[in-house]
Amino acid sequence: MPKTLRTYMEDLKRDAPDELVCIDREVNPAGYDCTAIIKHLGALKKFPVVLFERPLGVNGKVSPVKLMLNAEISQSKAQIALGVPRTMTRPEMAEECLVRESKPIKPEVVDPSRAPVKEVIQVGNAVDLTQLPCMRHHEQDGGPYVDMASVLVDRHTGVYNLSYHRMEIKGPNLTSMLVVPRHAWKIFRDYEDAGLECPVATVLGHHPAFNMGAAYRGRYEDDEYDMIGAYLQEPLRLTPSETWGERLMVPADAEVVIEGALLPGRRTVDGPFGEAPGYLGPQRYLDSLHYEVRAITRRRDAIMQTIITPEGDKPWLDLPREGAYLRRAREAVPGVTAVCKAGRHAHFNIFISMKKTSEGDPGRAAAAVMTFDHSKNIFVFDDDIDVFNPSDILWALATRVQPHADVFITPMMMKGNELDPSLLDDVYETKTSVMVVDATRPLGRPFSPVSKCPDEAMARIKLEEYIPREVLDRIPLDRTSYWA
Repeated sequence: MPKTLRTYMEDLKRDAPDELVCIDREVNPAGYDCTAIIKHLGALKKFPVVLFERPLGVNGKVSPVKLMLNAEISQSKAQIALGVPRTMTRPEMAEECLVRESKPIKPEVVDPSRAPVKEVIQVGNAVDLTQLPCMRHHEQDGGPYVDMASVLVDRHTGVYNLSYHRMEIKGPNLTSMLVVPRHAWKIFRDYEDAGLECPVATVLGHHPAFNMGAAYRGRYEDDEYDMIGAYLQEPLRLTPSETWGERLMVPADAEVVIEGALLPGRRTVDGPFGEAPGYLGPQRYLDSLHYEVRAITRRRDAIMQTIITPEGDKPWLDLPREGAYLRRAREAVPGVTAVCKAGRHAHFNIFISMKKTSEGDPGRAAAAVMTFDHSKNIFVFDDDIDVFNPSDILWALATRVQPHADVFITPMMMKGNELDPSLLDDVYETKTSVMVVDATRPLGRPFSPVSKCPDEAMARIKLEEYIPREVLDRIPLDRTSYWA
């Protein structure tokens, strides 16, 4: 049986039955109901997968499509999705991403008659995005949004690219699609320069490993359907799209797929939108494309997914990005042990740990990642620092850094990120400086050892011999000193 959102739900019920919550009360996603529920759960440090069984569509009527949030929101869920041991650490999970990416798996094609996503087909006048339970995520959002992975294909090579874009619902068959200059922009502009429509599809629900694979960051030449197969550990099943046939293949086991065209020479206003850095992203026009929807295909009992940024699923969907930074840093310094590049705190920050063997290692690792994607602040630590733990990070910055000697700031000449509200330039001409902080201990002189309990004592003392198990079990968790 191929991996789908349904098989993931079965895995979740088996391995973490309390982590799936179904809400059968009517909710209005476009009226912030779903956002409020997720935020209330998060305030309680509760992060279940939530399935809304009776959400309203944008049209105000109960949608024929259910809505799911939080599918990838925690480490345990990401572990279940990837099929790795629950003992695997975050750095080990990034390593696992690199292992899988080194072994891409080609997709297989299935006939549309055997594709679950073709159980319901809407084309022409039957296309109606307002039937879908699209959300307003944050106050002042310009409208209901879709923010899952979209698929484009290079018209010369047939190589597929998937990436996440915000899409504001404008009408029954129209949405914007914000595309900043990366791989998808290159594909679109090649069509646009030739005066051609650009085929596009958006996948609104699939196995979480599919969603993680869609966040892959690698070479333009890499076919990302192959990479998704690597994350699934099996061939991704594809089927011809309704709009473009075999020119644009879509995932056969998806829940909902929107198909259409990005029109050349056309733009539409998009935004504002609560973006991944945790701020309201401004209205955009020049890079907000006109997405004409020409088909919607889905399962009969489809479950649509969406992501609330910045908390939500993003830190775990970003595992492939973290792996890409780890790969780049390790190419320069093999002793790099971990890279933290996910979550709101690390959106424009990069935290690197390493086994330093020369004083030049921190600078080489920082230089390697500085030009990869958008990096503004790069912090390099020894390998005894957990770069996912803010207490470790702040302690090292306080005790291993002399600002006049260990902090380097470039001129304002690096490419910035359009979502960074601190940029001084026009949003379409972004430049930033970059700060590098070397928080590693010096090699050429003595440095105070870290205070610790002797290993012998730690091995000899068994906590259960001093505090009864029933007492230990009653002590509540306290995550106030650690990023959850």
